[in-house]
This record gives sequence, C-alpha cells and structure tokens, in this order.
Amino acid sequence: MSSMKIGKYEFNKVCNILPNRDELGNIRTYMPQDRYNNINKLALNRYGLGPFLKFKICNNYNKPGVYALTIGNMIKYIGETVNLSNRFNNGYGNISPRNCYKNGQETNCRLNSIIFEQINNGKDVMLWFCQTINYKQIEADLRLSLKPEWNKI
Repeated sequence: MSSMKIGKYEFNKVCNILPNRDELGNIRTYMPQDRYNNINKLALNRYGLGPFLKFKICNNYNKPGVYALTIGNMIKYIGETVNLSNRFNNGYGNISPRNCYKNGQETNCRLNSIIFEQINNGKDVMLWFCQTINYKQIEADLRLSLKPEWNKI
C-alpha cells in the first residue's frame, strides 16, 4: 500500500478515480438533472448543468476520516467524512438528480465536474485517506495550512 505524509498525518492511497467508459474508451457522461421531477421549478445550482461522470471506489472504506484528492504530488482537495465509501460512491461518484438544483448538494456537482475535467484532460486523479475520529479538526487544520485550490469556491 502506498502512503504519503500530508502535514503531520499519514494518508494511504485508496485508488485512482476511474470513470465509467464506453466500449471505445470514452468517458460516459451523465445528465442526472433530466431525471428530476422539478415540480417546484427550482433553478439549477451553479454546478448543476453537468455533464457528470460516474465512478466507484472500493466499498470497504466505511470508516471516518480525512481524504485528499491529488494530481501527481499536488494536493487539490481536502475533505472529511464519516464513511469514505459512501461519500464517494453515493455522493461525488454518482450525482443525484436533486443535487443539481438549488439547495441540493452543490459540492457533489462541483467536485464531480472538476474531476471530470481533469480526467478528460488526461490527468490522473488519486484518492488518499487518513482514518481518524478527529476528522473535522484535522480537515480544518489541513485546509487552513494547505489552501487546496479545489476547496475554494
């Protein structure tokens, strides 16, 4: 298992983010907002237009901690979660139609869009994880000290 030090914390590599692809190797794109029954006529959030990609990580990371997304050795995003597999498989990697609209999970759409753009431009996006119950404090410390560019809105 590969590991890296981020700040004073040890992170283990989970995987490279690999999108679903078609038989020709092209990234499959998704427009989940088309499936939302928008009876209240909500506007799309600023990242809700898509397109989005789908991806999954291994399901055995059902633990709390801090995660990092990197390209090469560059830390691009720091986040915290109570369940890493759920955060990525049911959040970032599978955009819910409702999340594309105002008061939805705008961060899911934003991060998926960024990951899509990077992978589409030939970059490898890697996921790292530090299991800890102090995830809120560690995430806050790392975001403050590192100021990762994808954390900026």
